[in-house]
Amino acid sequence: MKQVFLFAICFFCFAVYGKSQQNIPVPDTIRVILENDKIKVTEYVSNPGKDVCGKGKHTHSPHLSILLTDAKVTLTTGDGKTQIVDVKAGTTFWSEAETHIAINSGSKVAKAYILEVK
Repeated sequence: MKQVFLFAICFFCFAVYGKSQQNIPVPDTIRVILENDKIKVTEYVSNPGKDVCGKGKHTHSPHLSILLTDAKVTLTTGDGKTQIVDVKAGTTFWSEAETHIAINSGSKVAKAYILEVK
C-alpha cells in the first residue's frame, strides 16, 4: 500500500512540474540540425508574438514543413494578403518557393522543422 501511495505522490508531482514547465519561455532559435549535399533540415522555435520560420519578411526555397507543436500562425504573403492558420502538431505540408512573414499568434511556443531539398 505504501508503494502505491508513494507512486501516486510522485506521479502527481511530475504531472504538476511538467505542466508548469510548458509555460516557461524558451529562447527563439533557428538551428540547422542536418545539412549535406542533398538536404538541409532547420529547426525553428518561436515564442508568442515572434517570427515562426525566419526573421521578418523572408523567402524559402521549395520545402517540407513539419509542425512539432500545435501552432496558431498569422501568415502574410509576399503580395500582402494575411490569414490566420491553426495547425496541429504532426501536420506536414509541401510548399513551393515563397516569400512571407509568419508570426506566432498563439499563446504557446511553436516548434517546426523545415526540410529543403538541394
